[in-house]
Amino acid sequence: MGKNAEARKREEQLAQKESKLAYQTKFIQVRHDVIKVPGKETHHWDVVLHPGGVAIVAIDAQDRVILVEQWRHAIERITLELPAGLIDPNESLESCAQRELQEEAGMKAGKLKYLGGYFSSPGVFTEYIHLFLATELTPHQLYADDTDGIDVRLIPLDEALEMIADGTICDAKTALGILRYQR
Repeated sequence: MGKNAEARKREEQLAQKESKLAYQTKFIQVRHDVIKVPGKETHHWDVVLHPGGVAIVAIDAQDRVILVEQWRHAIERITLELPAGLIDPNESLESCAQRELQEEAGMKAGKLKYLGGYFSSPGVFTEYIHLFLATELTPHQLYADDTDGIDVRLIPLDEALEMIADGTICDAKTALGILRYQR
C-alpha cells in the first residue's frame, strides 16, 4: 500500500470518532460519522449501510446473457441489468441468487458458480455485491410482486460486450459480471 493511504488509515484508527444513525429505511441506514484528529480539521462522513446483494450472470444454452430491462427512477433511465437483489437476513448467497433469478427472469439455475464480489461505491456505501454464474437454466414461474415493470432480454454474449463498450449497458454490476464471465 502507498504511504499516504497507510498514514490516513493509522490516523483515523487513532482519532476520536462519533457515529450516530441519521436516517433509516426498510433497506438502508445512513450513519453520520465525525472524525476528530488532534491538530487537524474535523471530518464529517455520511455512510450508507447496505445489507449487500447478489448479481447473476445467467447464460443460456445458446451463450446468451439474460438481462432485465427496467426503469430506474434514481437515474431516470431504462437500463439493461443482470438479475440482482438484496440478500435477506439469514439467507445464503446461493439461495439469494436462485431467488433473484427466479423473481426477475423466471429461471432456475442447475449450476451456480461464485465469480467473486466487489464494493459498488466504497467512498459512500458499504454495499458488497456477490457475482454468480448461472448455467443449466430451466424456466420457473415468476412469483415476485414487482415483475410487471421488468422485461427479460436474451442478448448474445458478443452483443452484450459491444453494449458495454458503447455505453448501452451502463450498470456497473452488469458490466463487471459479464466481463468476469468472459475472462
